[in-house]
Amino acid sequence: MLLIAHRCGTDRYPELSLESSKLSLELGADYVEMDIRFTKDNVPVISHDEDALRLFGNPAKINELSAEQFSSLCYVDDHQLHPHTLEEVLSSDVAPILFHIKEGGERLTQILACIRKYGYEDKVIMGVMTSEDVRSVKQFNRNVQVLAFMPSKDLASEFITNDADVIRLWERWVDEEAVRIIHEAGKQVWVMAGYKGTVGYTSPENLLGWKRMGINGVLIDKVEETKSLLMNAMTEFQSDLPM
Repeated sequence: MLLIAHRCGTDRYPELSLESSKLSLELGADYVEMDIRFTKDNVPVISHDEDALRLFGNPAKINELSAEQFSSLCYVDDHQLHPHTLEEVLSSDVAPILFHIKEGGERLTQILACIRKYGYEDKVIMGVMTSEDVRSVKQFNRNVQVLAFMPSKDLASEFITNDADVIRLWERWVDEEAVRIIHEAGKQVWVMAGYKGTVGYTSPENLLGWKRMGINGVLIDKVEETKSLLMNAMTEFQSDLPM
């Protein structure tokens, strides 16, 4: 089961920082997840929230800030660290990355051009929220992997039809029937651990149950602990096998 560091992992460094992404990859994450929004001067930047209040103590919306203003912000938890533009991330060589495209449509073209410019087409999974954006990515390059951040479980068939490679299920959407249908369509299932108030966190029992169910990946905050849990479970399973 692949481990995707949710918002780059948030245990030791601020979320969505290059520092947190590098550490998560060192600790065994298979991907780091980053969210993309746009500033008022149409520069793609790494930001999950619509505004800068929670992470940077500034109530301004991201689309009200220029790229220069955004880059000058400091994390509340570490004043030495600043947020990143998409180009900064792509020039850092951090990979592989799951990008969550918060603002798709026409703006998706700009993001794809940037990814091509830096040679990242085979180092990313494009996480999109509409089936139209799935088609746009596949028209750009059929080999670029696409994950469906679908807003409703009922839309799975639509995203599958439009050739998404991975279907993201919220933890509360997971059941054996849904997983079976997605797998039979030849697609992967990744689970977003937790829900409102607990996003990125879940119980060991859930993780082990998903692994037994054949879930292909999980978006999780605590990469190191999760990797250890899964490795220990595998060791115990192997020790129980008849000699």
